[in-house]
Amino acid sequence: MINKKRNTLSLVIGALVMVSQAFAQETDTEERKDEKESSTYTEVEEIQVTGIRSSIKTSLEMKRDSINVMDSIVAEDIGKFPDQNIAEALQRMSGITITRNAGEGQKVTVRGLGGDYNVTTINGRRMASEHSSRDFNYDLIAAELLKGVEVYKSPVAKTQEGGIGSVINIRTRRPMDFPGAVFQASAKGIYEDRTQDINPQASFLVSNTFFDGRFGALLTAVYSERTLRTDGYEGEGFYNETDEDWITVRQDMNGDGKFDPTVDGEYGTIIPGYVRYTNWQDTRERIGASLALQWRPRDDIEVNLDSIYSSYNTNGEEYQISFVTYDEDWTPGIPDVTDLGFNDEGLVNSLTLTNGAMAELLNTSLPRETETYQVGTNVAWDVNDTLTLAFDLSHSQSTNANDGDNRYIVARGFVDEINIDQSGGNLLPDITMTPALSHTSPFGAHYSYNSGDEIADKVSEFRFDGTWNPEVELVSSVNFGLNFGEQAKDRKAYSSPNASIFSNAGAQFEFYPEYDPDMSAAENIGGFDLFRLPADILVAPRFDDFLDGEPGNHPAPWASFDYDKLFAFYESISPGAANDLIAAQFRPNDSYEVGEETLAVYLQTDFESNLLGLPYTLNLGVRAIETTATSSGFSLDPDAVRFEPNTDPDSAQELQYVGELADYQYEMDFDDRYTDVLPSMNFKWDLREDLVYRLSAAKVITRPSIDSLKAYSYVNLREYELYASNPGLEPMRANQLDTALEWYFSDYGALTGALFFKDIESFTEYGRNGTRTIDGYEFDVYSSINGDDGAKVRGAELAYQQAFTDLLPGIWDGLGVQLNYTYVDSEYESAERRQLGLPFAGMPKNSYNAVVYYERSGIQARLAYNWRGKVMTNAEAWGGPSWDADYGQYDLSAAYDWNDNVNFQFSINNLTNERSWSYIARPDQVAGLERFGRLFNLGVNANF
Repeated sequence: MINKKRNTLSLVIGALVMVSQAFAQETDTEERKDEKESSTYTEVEEIQVTGIRSSIKTSLEMKRDSINVMDSIVAEDIGKFPDQNIAEALQRMSGITITRNAGEGQKVTVRGLGGDYNVTTINGRRMASEHSSRDFNYDLIAAELLKGVEVYKSPVAKTQEGGIGSVINIRTRRPMDFPGAVFQASAKGIYEDRTQDINPQASFLVSNTFFDGRFGALLTAVYSERTLRTDGYEGEGFYNETDEDWITVRQDMNGDGKFDPTVDGEYGTIIPGYVRYTNWQDTRERIGASLALQWRPRDDIEVNLDSIYSSYNTNGEEYQISFVTYDEDWTPGIPDVTDLGFNDEGLVNSLTLTNGAMAELLNTSLPRETETYQVGTNVAWDVNDTLTLAFDLSHSQSTNANDGDNRYIVARGFVDEINIDQSGGNLLPDITMTPALSHTSPFGAHYSYNSGDEIADKVSEFRFDGTWNPEVELVSSVNFGLNFGEQAKDRKAYSSPNASIFSNAGAQFEFYPEYDPDMSAAENIGGFDLFRLPADILVAPRFDDFLDGEPGNHPAPWASFDYDKLFAFYESISPGAANDLIAAQFRPNDSYEVGEETLAVYLQTDFESNLLGLPYTLNLGVRAIETTATSSGFSLDPDAVRFEPNTDPDSAQELQYVGELADYQYEMDFDDRYTDVLPSMNFKWDLREDLVYRLSAAKVITRPSIDSLKAYSYVNLREYELYASNPGLEPMRANQLDTALEWYFSDYGALTGALFFKDIESFTEYGRNGTRTIDGYEFDVYSSINGDDGAKVRGAELAYQQAFTDLLPGIWDGLGVQLNYTYVDSEYESAERRQLGLPFAGMPKNSYNAVVYYERSGIQARLAYNWRGKVMTNAEAWGGPSWDADYGQYDLSAAYDWNDNVNFQFSINNLTNERSWSYIARPDQVAGLERFGRLFNLGVNANF
């Protein structure tokens, strides 16, 4: 009996955090008949949104009526999503921060957990992704295609598992959301103040119902173009070869060809080893469409077909100039480092490079050519007054076509003198080159790396859901169901076999006797032997006003490359080497396919009664999932490997392979299976008509990253180490608890507070994972493992919103505010990590949002400010932990209703032209800075 009580208590505690996702089962059978919202993921009454306050009212009603903690965004009319981007709209919610790509919101972090910790669905169905992780890029889906977004910060048994952070559901429109025939359209001009380009964006929606409202069809489409520009800075190489704390300026003081690790020859410095400036320009084209069909052949049956398509192509080029502030090991004394200046701590804060002062030009590109679609059908059947059954079948596919289109090209140029001065008090150093570097200066070939991953992802799902309303005292509803999912993610990798073959005047050709290079272009430039680039390869600067608005003396715009002419130059030296070693080749040993099958069953029950005379709803549920993971790819077979003594006297390793490494790599298949039982409980207690208390708890999981599951292995013979993947990884598991108090004092106002706690049992970590004997020798094994080190995440959310309709006189009654604040803290369980005092990567401790809006007489305006504190991004960066500094941004939007059918809109993103920056270990070691400018939008919406 005691064990039984303990099990019951465990079930209750394991479900209390499920405040967010109960939106899926909050409506009863009669509401389902009236609304006919057939998605098995969520059934909720939809309220027409015609303005800011109406949207707030809808979201508050959804939050209040849900059994768990959730937040939502709703937009009824096309082109009236509250922000230009889904991620940027989500950041207005408490507990959510975002990362940006060229100033555009791309990924989200919920309650301090991002990436694989969150699950994103569309209409309750998982969406395939065009990259090699589980994370979702929110710039992929155009906001015009959406009806709304819900964020469930804690789960119920019915909803998709896999998100310790949250489950985010994106909803598209359906034809019966609209009465009769509807046509909506929007058109915008988008001006980016750094490119000074105006780009178009247009969308339309057409919807109609037929046969007395029993059949409906809706089509939405959107097209947009954008040109973006980001000016930036990168500091890399905050390291130290000795025991000092900071990077050192190293010199060959006595001219013996060696660095002098002495007090006179080596100095700590706040200037990084690589000082790099970047100009990134990108063109983006998005085509999106959604088609929805609804059919009600009888009053008790509804059939839905939902489909969504997105084509998103980006073609970014980054032009960089880089200065190396230390002597490279193979060329000590080149360049000379002179004129050292020091700060109050005795660290170098200015220096001059002479006698081989080098400025490297880098051209990089990471194009995306993606296509993603999802199609799903759902049949809901009201069997009788107490039983409803639903069947849902969906398929999604996403591809990124890249067979080696990524570029990382480096050429070396030289000037007489380069001065780098960090003593001016600005974030960035002052740079002076004598003479100024231009596209006519001498440059030598150095590094040309081409790469790319061709990704194909497929997701298929089947769901069966049932709702039984037994019409008995205490039990209001019983939900049950079965979900089956199958995912296959395939990556084909391409890369250059030897990107350095033309570096140092082809020094590595001695290892490739099959090629006979033409050495006529080889010269000594600045103390280096290099292939001098022909003048027509260098292109004059393609930008101006570099880092406008950032204090300091920055490099003048610099040259870039014509890659086709550069490759032709390589072919003139050695066509075989250019095509075999520089051009990207298919790399089967780096390619893989990872698959997952999940089978889940769930049961949950809602109990309704009174406690102390006050009504409550108690949701108890359990979800059981069996996951089968498979991985296929080329991997080393340790049992087949044979070694022999190394005959190279100059080599530091004692062993070499008998034959070649490739002789022991085979295409292998791995599989593993694990089962999780996830109990959940949600308790909602109406203390008053306007006051709600919540308590929820659950056991949750996040599955390991895709890269950790790939088939892969590599042997380091020098260190006797075996590096391998681990397809047998199990998920990260956690217990979480939420409690909340919510006061809804008006239709447009609420004061809510929530406390949350997550006990993460273990993390997927990369580290030593035992030993393995290979051909009689013992090797340390390094791989991703389910570590014993867990962590705790705790935090609080506070939100207040109010419309002053009945509080302020006259025209001021259109004012309203929305405010929220989130605090998140984390602590690792291991003493070693606690001593470092570092939080989770990507987790800001403090964040808040403030919105002031006005709506009256057809005029709408909103000024929003979003701020988050500093974020640790990498605990093991080069030189110490890396941090993104705190960041805040103003956004302004306004609209005017010309009449009942036409609305004009205007908005400015990043109103005050803020820039983001990062550092290593301490703020004066700046690791990065980006200025991406303002974005202006002017548009018109029509509704007929």
